[in-house]
Amino acid sequence: MMRRLFLIALSLLASPALAESDELAPVPVDAVIGHPYPGYGVPSEIRFINVRAAPVTVVWIAGDGREHVYGVIGPGEEWDQPTFVTHRWLLKDERNGTPVAAFISTRSGARDNGTPQIAMIR
Repeated sequence: MMRRLFLIALSLLASPALAESDELAPVPVDAVIGHPYPGYGVPSEIRFINVRAAPVTVVWIAGDGREHVYGVIGPGEEWDQPTFVTHRWLLKDERNGTPVAAFISTRSGARDNGTPQIAMIR
């Protein structure tokens, strides 16, 4: 297991996406939970990468503040998620539902030729 995580980390460091500073900075969890926000309809994409030792639940926070579960990312797994600029995403510990990370999509996929933003779940 540790070897697998080490290999994933090593491959990420060598990937062009991270070399070009495409990593999306996390935001405080409180910034996305229960807060409505406007949508702008500009397409984007986030690649969630779970480097934790536990699975996480992917939750989209809709413009009205409601939570919508999209699925689960296992340890060492990746998930490419089409989304839109300003959309909020929350990652929760699959075992107990505790929020572990939050992200807001900030870039258009068209602006960078379709390269997804990288969201590291630590």
